[in-house]
Amino acid sequence: MSIDFSLSIFIKRSPDICFAFLRDKDTYPQKPNSPVLRLDKVTPGSVGVGTRYVEVVQMFPLIKGEIRSVVTRFEPPEWLEEDFEGAGMVGHLSYQFMPEDDGTRLIQREWLQLKGVLRPFESLVRRLLAPQLQNRLESIKEILEDS
Repeated sequence: MSIDFSLSIFIKRSPDICFAFLRDKDTYPQKPNSPVLRLDKVTPGSVGVGTRYVEVVQMFPLIKGEIRSVVTRFEPPEWLEEDFEGAGMVGHLSYQFMPEDDGTRLIQREWLQLKGVLRPFESLVRRLLAPQLQNRLESIKEILEDS
């Protein structure tokens, strides 16, 4: 069974600027209290299909996890997708950048499956992750509109 999310937010910036921000996600500092403790691009060169990242996230108090991801779709400025695994899960993350009025409708779709001992906690993870994902989109909007 997978945990699925579909979220969207309107950002008063062009699709190419929004795309560039998420493409270069490893270059921006994390906000205080972010669950992402470290995010590193481990593939040299420009971002594209096959680019790999490693991030360390605070999953629960005193429990950190490492997540490895790889870009699987790279179509500027419309699509950016990646597969990820680690910290007891596998999943897929998709961003679609749609021009709307004087900005961009950013659509995020994500699914993940918990593995091993985490499987019984799917409903808890869904409840905890949903507001975090929405907060992250709102942070992206705030950063992009303030820059």
